[in-house]
Amino acid sequence: MVLVLAAAGCSGGEATADGQSVEAAPDAIATSPAPSAAEDDIRHFLLQEYPDAAPLRYALALHDLDGDGADEAIVHLASPYFCGTGGCNTLVLTPAGAMWRKVAEISVSRTPITVLDSSSNGWRDLTVAVAGGGGPSGNALLKFDGTAYPGNPTVAPAELTERTGSELIGREPDFVTLEAAKPSGG
Repeated sequence: MVLVLAAAGCSGGEATADGQSVEAAPDAIATSPAPSAAEDDIRHFLLQEYPDAAPLRYALALHDLDGDGADEAIVHLASPYFCGTGGCNTLVLTPAGAMWRKVAEISVSRTPITVLDSSSNGWRDLTVAVAGGGGPSGNALLKFDGTAYPGNPTVAPAELTERTGSELIGREPDFVTLEAAKPSGG
């Protein structure tokens, strides 16, 4: 089962440094359901892991990649801090008690992001779109090596593939805008 949690940010459309569209409907947050506990935890993780990146934009999908019954988080980050001419960063996070642990930080990735029926070392294979930055364009196959997914989808062990799987994050996802926590004052 795939659960996709993504909401549009409050600002109008803009483009990231790599030209990916991050179009957002101005009033989407007001009509979106409240974030789930998992999404709240992901937001907290992102602000702790990348304190200098806020405000940041992300799209989130939850899917059980390792077959243990608990969903992993696939987080596509689309902000100038994370993006360049080749693409943006995508994180794969797994639950670690009350927190999340980073299984992969995949640079120069684009959407769509899909999950395949095939597995490597007990984790489902993923694809991310790749383009720009002077390299070939297409879909990169990412296989779990027992510890992590490849950090760069444009070099081995990642490989271009014609195969794609079930879409986790679409080509033009809605993005959530995450602002830095405001200091409490008194």
